[in-house]
Amino acid sequence: MEIRLPRPQARRTKRAASAGAALAGLLLPLAACGGSPSTEAAGKGPAAKSGPAAQHKDAKLAALLPQRVRDSSELVVAAGDDYPPLVSLGSDNKTLTGVEPELMTAVGQVLGVKVKFSKASFDSIIGGVQSRRYDLAIQAMLDKPERQQHVTFVDYFKTSSSILVQQKNAESIGSLDDLCGRTAAVENGTAQVDDIDAQAKKCKAAGKPAAKPLVFPDSVGCFQALATGRADAFVGGTPTVAYQAAQSHGQMKQVGEPYRFLPYGILVNKQDKKLVEAVRQALQKVMDNGTYGKILKRWDVESGALDRATVNGGTTT
Repeated sequence: MEIRLPRPQARRTKRAASAGAALAGLLLPLAACGGSPSTEAAGKGPAAKSGPAAQHKDAKLAALLPQRVRDSSELVVAAGDDYPPLVSLGSDNKTLTGVEPELMTAVGQVLGVKVKFSKASFDSIIGGVQSRRYDLAIQAMLDKPERQQHVTFVDYFKTSSSILVQQKNAESIGSLDDLCGRTAAVENGTAQVDDIDAQAKKCKAAGKPAAKPLVFPDSVGCFQALATGRADAFVGGTPTVAYQAAQSHGQMKQVGEPYRFLPYGILVNKQDKKLVEAVRQALQKVMDNGTYGKILKRWDVESGALDRATVNGGTTT
């Protein structure tokens, strides 16, 4: 299923194309962060099959929506486009595809509104939801207790963090501890930036060279740095690490054990308590009627399934 975005900026498309060229021979030349999970690239059929069945509107839940949303009949949702299989640009570089856009569209259908996706950088979405520039945001953001001070999370997926390296480094890098004296690509605003900073301090305390974070505004830059050898590792969400390893034809490898198990959550303004409940119950209906499971299966991430939609379920760091 592909959900069309507003007309994308030409600069973004050009950057994705150049990143794909740099990745040639290491990762598949996938659009925007190494690409969209097309039938040919992923070896499975989301792009070829029809999306999940349309959901029936629940009038009681629709009544919980803020008046501004009911008046406009749309939810403005901040989203990314470069974190497959959760989200990426389709083969036309204009449409979103993946778990997150499919799931968010189904939630919108239950609420009887159109979901309007708005491209936003990862490190801007909390502020955007707080200021109500966006009604919601969904962008593989961990539901961490410290973030709950700023926004409310409706959790939709359980996940962890992992390390991706070139095959030649797979024997020497197996954990964060092995990054002393090495460079790790991380996306700005993510928990993995903090991980590398913390590891740098551990390395220094042990009398070793510090781990060096190489911070990029998006994962396109991260994978380009890894592919060209500028970075020794990429540290990010396990779903996209596993995806990129699988797509690399043996050039890349996920190493070590996943760590920090927390859910991803849909961001909602803390003041919009009725909207929180509307989204939570709508997501629960999508879970209960089987659509949720079908979406995760289509993208081969059933292991991330939650039993129920929770609010602020992230309890550890």
